[in-house]
Amino acid sequence: MARRFSRFGAGALVATLAAAGLTLSSTTAASATDWGSCLEGSDDTQAVFARAAQVSGVPEDVLLGVGYLGGRWSQHAGQPSVSGGYGVMHLTDAPVVPVTAPEKGDSTSGLPSRAGTLHVARQRTGLSAERLRTDPVANICGAAAVLASYQPGATEQDAAGWSKAVARYAGTADRKEALHYAGLVFDVLRSGATETTDLGDTVTLAAQPGATLDTSAVVEDRVLQPGVQELECPSTVECDVVEAQYRSTGPSPTQYVNYDLADREKDLSIDYLVVHNTECTYDVCTRLIKGEAEPNRFVSWHYTVRSSDGHVDQHVATRNVAAHAGNWYLNMHSVGVEHEGKAGEPGTWYTEALYRSSAQLVSHLAEQKGIELDRAHIVGHEEFMSSNYKWDPGPYWDWEHYMDLLGAPIRPDRRSGPSQVFTVKPGFTDNARILDGCFATETQPGRACPSFGTNYVDVRTAPSDSAPLVWGSTDLVSDRDARAVAGHKFSVAGRQGDWLKVWWDGSVGWIKSPKGEKATVVPSQGEVVEAVRPSVPVYARAYPEAAAYAGTPVPYQGQPTVTAPDGSVLTLEPGQRYVVADRTVPTDYFYAKSFDNSIRGDKSVITGDQEYVQVWVGHRFGYVKAEDVRVLSGR
Repeated sequence: MARRFSRFGAGALVATLAAAGLTLSSTTAASATDWGSCLEGSDDTQAVFARAAQVSGVPEDVLLGVGYLGGRWSQHAGQPSVSGGYGVMHLTDAPVVPVTAPEKGDSTSGLPSRAGTLHVARQRTGLSAERLRTDPVANICGAAAVLASYQPGATEQDAAGWSKAVARYAGTADRKEALHYAGLVFDVLRSGATETTDLGDTVTLAAQPGATLDTSAVVEDRVLQPGVQELECPSTVECDVVEAQYRSTGPSPTQYVNYDLADREKDLSIDYLVVHNTECTYDVCTRLIKGEAEPNRFVSWHYTVRSSDGHVDQHVATRNVAAHAGNWYLNMHSVGVEHEGKAGEPGTWYTEALYRSSAQLVSHLAEQKGIELDRAHIVGHEEFMSSNYKWDPGPYWDWEHYMDLLGAPIRPDRRSGPSQVFTVKPGFTDNARILDGCFATETQPGRACPSFGTNYVDVRTAPSDSAPLVWGSTDLVSDRDARAVAGHKFSVAGRQGDWLKVWWDGSVGWIKSPKGEKATVVPSQGEVVEAVRPSVPVYARAYPEAAAYAGTPVPYQGQPTVTAPDGSVLTLEPGQRYVVADRTVPTDYFYAKSFDNSIRGDKSVITGDQEYVQVWVGHRFGYVKAEDVRVLSGR
């Protein structure tokens, strides 16, 4: 069950200001819109509203309605209202903070959900705060920029289509309060208004009796917030919160740490739980996640499990996207769990307390998120292509024991009839070997590792113990390219004595599996894919096709491919067969580029029609387009 908590510290005010971006200089980069054209021309208030609407895309009547509710279109000589708002559009300095009793999943960590409208206007337009306060033309243009940023990509000219942006302009995280404010704006739209302002000009808003607030858009608009408010741990695990930092690091909204705000309960599925090891002690990693060790390093994960006693810390709410996998698609769809330990130090770090606490946590999360408890979805960092070479949790992580603890043991699961699909199950303690390169440091090369249990079997170029490993691999502890790890599935293409022929990273590999007690694989059920044309590419991410981005502010992200160990694009050829890991993977891309949602299209999800299949292609997973393969029974 989840436990609620409140936390206060001496740095709370500093954190709040930093998260609001209030430490930014007045030279904050402007958005791509030409706000200079909004400033040029007549300074008649009615004309400025019309010009701001044209430049921003926000309907003129919406701008007029919001402005009327602030101060009936008067400038008030640049002096603040009793609630701290400035000018015609009542731009505010104060950041929006969470409510005391939020809806499930929202944060009350004390950090603001978004910056005040004055700060957002400054970021969007590049205008100084002083000018936005005192210049009525700049004030109106700045407010138009704010409303456009609150509903990026919107093109509707009907006021109802801007209900969400109007409600967010209220400057509150309480939905009832935001709805009340938006309702007042729409009251003005329905009745219309005419005022002579303190600038001496007359402004008119024509009545629109049919203007109707879209309350569902406001209610469904969950404010994206940093922090961990609802501790997401099972009651059987001792669990606490050590929050990852979330703050701006420079004048641009694209400069920030340490994760990305999202609403994955609504917008993105969580399909994988990724097992990492920390490569540092618990104390050092705690300092890293809080930003004390390397303040501007963009790295984060959701949980850490301590070795000595299995204690768990949550750092990032699971609804947000942590930067843990070096693969954006995997980050989008996963929860990252770090385990105190070093992949190159066998037997030193993975205690039973750690294994058991981790298994209880992962079982709980899998049940909560609907994640399958199998090795296609409970995965190691090394099993997906990442932006840099990662090989954790490494050869000394006991996958067989871990899956036993999860209640999903690696065992024969062939229900009936013949099948060519097998699952790797080499044993662990009895699979001891001496590797090389252990205990390496930044200044000292590694040395021979002690004999210790390992979680994999070798893949060789020929059916012989003396044959080279595939791809020129070695016995370095970090060299993962020729290792079939426990739980991985493959299709047998042939047999020669104790050796099984398999397709491995686009070429032939051989795995030794004597019959009887020394067998290293177990029979399994499963489907396989076969290429329907030559050179079918294997993709690292199941991204949408180019057409899915059309008409959106999000640029096409391409469809990145998996790189083979020799640097070439990994391809499947006709006649090769690889086991299906998942036939129903989502095709999407989450656009997350700014600290405060100020970039057009930020925090939006692009969903494509292209279908992918997740497959085991070697030591990693990859994705192939469904149209490029045929799916067959593994028999």
